[in-house]
Amino acid sequence: MKTAKILDLLPVSALVLVFLLSAGLVSAQSDAPVTDAPHDEEALAEDAEEYVSYSEYKVKAYSLTGFYGDFSGATYLENKPMDDRTVQEDGAADILAYDGGVLLVSRDTDHYEAAHKEIQSGPAFGGRIGMFVNRDFHLDLVGYYATGKAVTSMQYTPDPVNNPSESQRVVVDEDPDFSLVKGGVHLAYDARPAKFWGITPTIGFGLGGLINRYSELNDKTALYLEGNLGFKVNLFDNISLAGQADLTTFAYDVDELGYSNIVKYKTYTLGITWFIDVIPPPVRSAHTAELEALEEG
Repeated sequence: MKTAKILDLLPVSALVLVFLLSAGLVSAQSDAPVTDAPHDEEALAEDAEEYVSYSEYKVKAYSLTGFYGDFSGATYLENKPMDDRTVQEDGAADILAYDGGVLLVSRDTDHYEAAHKEIQSGPAFGGRIGMFVNRDFHLDLVGYYATGKAVTSMQYTPDPVNNPSESQRVVVDEDPDFSLVKGGVHLAYDARPAKFWGITPTIGFGLGGLINRYSELNDKTALYLEGNLGFKVNLFDNISLAGQADLTTFAYDVDELGYSNIVKYKTYTLGITWFIDVIPPPVRSAHTAELEALEEG
């Protein structure tokens, strides 16, 4: 998949976001002024009647999250050492360098073998725009950027004739300017029933597209599936501390193999979430009172 195919998805995501935002904002409009919710239940009910019902609001609230953390990286090529029965064809052992050529040391099969290619860990940051379809479930549009280093290492044997067992793994090539761009749509659940010590667990999953970018090599694009596990802690009325661990799985097209390997990136982030309520206070209070009555009943 080319980068252009991923970029073609961006206008569609933008249209979906505009549609959802418009639906929530239009349904939130009312001729009556927004007032504080009264304490008296009868007055509360009368005040709420001036607005549309809670269920009429397609989007109950929005959330904006900025986060920063650590990107784990992963190994996407892991060749095994050759044995006495290994048969090599010309060019079969060639390893691609990060400048687009062939690593010359990879052709010295007497001394170098078992190439590994990996993306090393680095910082990651990004943001999420959440749209709550009810009190606990929300649809998130996620944007994400991470940097690291792409490294190729090989098993080096200085004296393969007299001492073939003495070898060490050495770095033979690297690209310090690797970066990862990722964007997608995730569905998340705030598990309020499992809340403890003021901490609300969260769980979710999502899908989208990512771009592995090198300084000289062509971009490696892919679709991903992701699982999320995290927590939220309220700091103020509409501000929360949010931590999250993501496991991103995708197929990486490895040039040396001629096929794709399944690769998994792990990301650990910590951020701040701003909750934006679009439900008028009387309607929100009336709905909360109904939920509390059902729980007590």
